[in-house]
Amino acid sequence: MITKKIKSAREALKDVLKSSFGEFVRDIRECDEMSQTELAKRMHVSRQFINSIEKDKANVSLDMAIKIARALGYPYEAFVEIFLNDMLRKSGIKKVVHLESKAA
Repeated sequence: MITKKIKSAREALKDVLKSSFGEFVRDIRECDEMSQTELAKRMHVSRQFINSIEKDKANVSLDMAIKIARALGYPYEAFVEIFLNDMLRKSGIKKVVHLESKAA
C-alpha cells in the first residue's frame, strides 16, 4: 500500500507566490485532508472540474477563486492574491500583487 505524504500547512505556504493557483488549491485541500469529491460537493460542481482546476487546465474566474476559498473555509483574500499573481505570471507580467485591508 502506497500512502501519500501530506504536506504540512507550513510547507504548503512556503513558496506560495511561486505556486500556480491550481497547485495552491490542491495543497490547501490536501492539508485539510479533503477529497476532490468533497470540495466538489461543497461547491456544487463536478469532481472533474476540481481536478482540472488543480492541474491548471480550467479557466478560473475571480468569482470562482472566492467560491473555492469559501468552500474550503478560508478567508478569500489569500486566494484572490494567489489567483491574481498567477494570472500576471502566466501573462508574462513580472509584477506581484499584495492586497491590503482598507482602513475604516
